[in-house]
Amino acid sequence: MNLLVIGDPHVNPDYDNDRFTGLGEYIAQEKPEYVVCLGDMADLPSLSSYDRGTKGFEGRRYSKDVAAVIDAQEKLFAPIKELNRMLLKKKVKQYKPKLYMTLGNHEDRITRAINSSPELDGAISIDDLQYKKFGWKCTPFKDCLTIKGISFSHYFTTGAMGRPISGTNIGNSMMNKLHCSSVQGHSHLISHQESTKPDGQKIFGLSAGCYSHPQYSENWCRDIEYQWWRGVITLEGLDSEGYYDAIHSITQRAILR
Repeated sequence: MNLLVIGDPHVNPDYDNDRFTGLGEYIAQEKPEYVVCLGDMADLPSLSSYDRGTKGFEGRRYSKDVAAVIDAQEKLFAPIKELNRMLLKKKVKQYKPKLYMTLGNHEDRITRAINSSPELDGAISIDDLQYKKFGWKCTPFKDCLTIKGISFSHYFTTGAMGRPISGTNIGNSMMNKLHCSSVQGHSHLISHQESTKPDGQKIFGLSAGCYSHPQYSENWCRDIEYQWWRGVITLEGLDSEGYYDAIHSITQRAILR
């Protein structure tokens, strides 16, 4: 069994969604059984509290944010739909991957906006992003999704303050703090570490980078963006205990080439 991990895509109406066509073509070619997006598919700059009130905030609209996310998903799944049309003509079994989304802190901007402005309740919703319509099974922000013994979340927390696991080697920190095989996004860094428990069970920690636009450069990230890794990661040959035969990373640049 192969499982494809997509780190934070950050769909923003100020940037094109062409990278999703390339990703859809890659998925249609590789045909992973599972596709897991680690959240922050939607950037939702109109709901940002980071730079609200600044000149750069002017012109942002929630409707534009939502339209961009829907467009990205249409582009992502178009190559898969085309593949299935061809398979149908050949009377071959269609490709239907299991799709999972662990919602991120950017999707949670909708929840936070409703909590701070209750009059928005019923006017905006995470359902506006149409994740379920496109086939994603969504896990709430900060909750844990488990597939084949591997834990997935937008990020995992640690310490009394519940801060996201971070550090110079996030994969190692995840493994040592969570004591299980785990995969997270959020930091946009790629980091992988493995270990073996006394009973012989293999575990690993994986920070899966991101799949944001190649020129994505918002105010909040300009000092750190140079550290980001853009691409997707496949865990190949997963067994029932959550271990794999190979881990394969491919950069966004190679996908779009």
